[in-house]
Amino acid sequence: MPETFGARLIAERERMGLAQGDMKAIAGVSRRTQFNYEQSVRLPDVSYLAALATHGFDIGYLVTGKRSPHGGVVNETLLRNVFVAVESALSNASHSIDVEKKSKLVALVYQTSAENGQVDPLVVRKAVDLIS
Repeated sequence: MPETFGARLIAERERMGLAQGDMKAIAGVSRRTQFNYEQSVRLPDVSYLAALATHGFDIGYLVTGKRSPHGGVVNETLLRNVFVAVESALSNASHSIDVEKKSKLVALVYQTSAENGQVDPLVVRKAVDLIS
């Protein structure tokens, strides 16, 4: 595991398949500023990290050196509620869906529900309508 923030930033940038110059478009920093971050000469501010987070960078890893679980931590109670809601909505649908579509549906509803911690039946219904 890279020891410094800069080394982790390089590793994460390379994992994302980006060059230093690409960081201007993502985070609005110059190549020189990016170089300083990667050499641990300077540390970025929160707005820089927020910009990276919106582009899929693992901010937990950058800050702590520990990889975040892919997709975050799963709330098992919420996941169960998503399954129940999706199954209920699908039982009212006019046709069945294959496992791949169903897993994508559950993932979409879970991600949406995780934002506020509860399952919105309207979101479930709209998601089922989209795949039907």
